[in-house]
Amino acid sequence: MADLPVTYDEKERIWSGGEFSNSLYKEDLSLGTIVFNTLRNSPKNVCQICDADGVSLTFEQTLTWAIRLAQFFKRKGLNHENVIGIAALNSTYIQPLGVGCLLNGTPFHAMNPALDEGTTSALCLKTKPAVIFCDDNVYEKVRSASINWEPEIYTITGKVEGVPSIEVLLDPTETEKNYQPEPLVKIGGQTVAILCSSGTTGLPKTICVSDRTLLSPINYSSDLVFYTPSGLDWLTGLLVFIVSITCGSTVIRSNKPVTPQYFVHLVKKYKISVALGPPPLISDLVSCPEVTAEAMESVRNLGYAGASISLATLQRARKIFRKAMISSTYALTECGIVTRNLTNSKISSVGRPYQGMKVRIVDELGQNLSHNEVGEIYAYSGLSWGGFYGDPEAASHFQDSEGWFHTGDLGNFDSENFLYIVDRKKEVLKHHGLQYWTPEIEDVIAELPQVRDVCVMGIYNEDVGDEAGALVVINEGSSITTKEIQDHVAKRLPVIRKQLHAGVQFTKKLPTNLNGKTLRKAAREEFLAKKQLESAQL
Repeated sequence: MADLPVTYDEKERIWSGGEFSNSLYKEDLSLGTIVFNTLRNSPKNVCQICDADGVSLTFEQTLTWAIRLAQFFKRKGLNHENVIGIAALNSTYIQPLGVGCLLNGTPFHAMNPALDEGTTSALCLKTKPAVIFCDDNVYEKVRSASINWEPEIYTITGKVEGVPSIEVLLDPTETEKNYQPEPLVKIGGQTVAILCSSGTTGLPKTICVSDRTLLSPINYSSDLVFYTPSGLDWLTGLLVFIVSITCGSTVIRSNKPVTPQYFVHLVKKYKISVALGPPPLISDLVSCPEVTAEAMESVRNLGYAGASISLATLQRARKIFRKAMISSTYALTECGIVTRNLTNSKISSVGRPYQGMKVRIVDELGQNLSHNEVGEIYAYSGLSWGGFYGDPEAASHFQDSEGWFHTGDLGNFDSENFLYIVDRKKEVLKHHGLQYWTPEIEDVIAELPQVRDVCVMGIYNEDVGDEAGALVVINEGSSITTKEIQDHVAKRLPVIRKQLHAGVQFTKKLPTNLNGKTLRKAAREEFLAKKQLESAQL
């Protein structure tokens, strides 16, 4: 398959993908209307199969349940200005619930149910959902997080005594056969989903995702079978949700932990043809003896996003997934897909600019750079963005007045216009796909009286993502140990991804710029050098 067309403006130093044009979708059509029409046109196609309970839903059944949920939202007076909360893993009712929100034009705020109680409370407080759907095992956490405004809460899996299940909202109505989706209110970009991202100052941001961002021109045939472990709370899961429906395809869902052995089971049972996941999953797959070329024969597209993968891992993947196009995607929740690599060449690159996307590489002085020069990646979609929900000030720091998104990632284009991610300028990190931020850990370490200064950085581990490591300056005469610092963090932040898995290294002074700001990249290099020396001495 040929890669994406791209043009480069030598004068402006801007890379541009092909023009975004999709005549199937008129500007004044809501995403709910588009999905509604697709579901009606392919009633007998299998829309979703949930491996956990074995329930298979046709497009017709999905639409029926979604209409009933949309009518419930309408009766409650919910519209595009309200929010519906979802804190649940993939399960049977996820697809109808997501469609129901689209039909009523009410954005859903999807949160990972594995988030700790403090983060969940902070997120809920930002959007204050009028109705929340959650898994039974996180009901108490969700109830506590929303106690100040007491929304209606429904379980989407399992049962909790005295708490209604989503099933009570799925009874037939007298008007469902004549139902029509709510019209689009904000033409050019109406928020349909709110996803979570960690900020660099501590608390996660609530990112608005517009309908136009999700209508990217990804064309798949209706006979394909999709699988991703991501739920609606990740952009990958959200895109698979939309793409599979608008293409009339089938998506496989499961709330079970994804091990290589379970992945083999899913591929063999459902003949999965498109599999999308995070880099740690790819690394696990190629290291598992059961993941063979024969077992993976049905896979035609193996995609990953969110971080880099080593060249060695990609080479092993090519030998196992012999019939698959291994594609990487570089995307921002705020503006959608930035670049895609659609060929099996240059597999360490994240590809070329996507349709409708412009990209430039910018140095610290704000000047555009050319080929093979490393700088911060700026992206421009030309689409309307709703910003960070409830926090317009934060949005102004991420998207400039000309509409360019400052990604916080460092990269460069090669001579053939392929983009490479070199490093992460952001302080936000990911461990097993869950984001966390360094300032929170730094603040906890700084609580120790023996500590004078600290810089926490991510040390990339292909198996799990970013492991936190701390470069620490201690007061003269102090004898605090690495273990004491690690134990303090473990006690104050009892969440696995926030532990100092990469360890602690001590230094006399943190590297800083002329303004006294810590240079994290230099701190990381010093940390790694000390760690390497420590290992050599063992």
